[in-house]
Amino acid sequence: MRLPTIILCRIAPLAVLIPLAACSTTDEPNMRPSIMPTFAPVRPPVDAALADPCISAAASKYYLTENHITAIDAEPIGGGINQVRLKADIRDAMCTVTDKGKVRSVVDTMPKSADQVAAEEAAAAKKAAGQPAAEPKPKKKS
Repeated sequence: MRLPTIILCRIAPLAVLIPLAACSTTDEPNMRPSIMPTFAPVRPPVDAALADPCISAAASKYYLTENHITAIDAEPIGGGINQVRLKADIRDAMCTVTDKGKVRSVVDTMPKSADQVAAEEAAAAKKAAGQPAAEPKPKKKS
């Protein structure tokens, strides 16, 4: 009677491990999500002769201070004309400027929300009436 007990004690652990061995022998790619760090490419700084006029033009267009606008990238398009990519607060814009610093256009590359359109219209109306723009009111903590 002792023989079947010894055999069962030795075979039972092996019977449990057989399904695990079958799962780990495939050559399929790993389906787990991998977290890979992403790096932005290093860009040279934008020439100040191109960036400064674009930042000033965008500040007057968006009713922002120049501190909220950043020149991200510049590329020549030919004929002494350059395109400068701008980040104006949370918006993206494209500025066309000559080599001498004359701004031809500042164009949005993101669609505006209804709130942004209303805020710009209100700021333009106040500026046309000669009133200073209202400062945003701080929110009260509840």
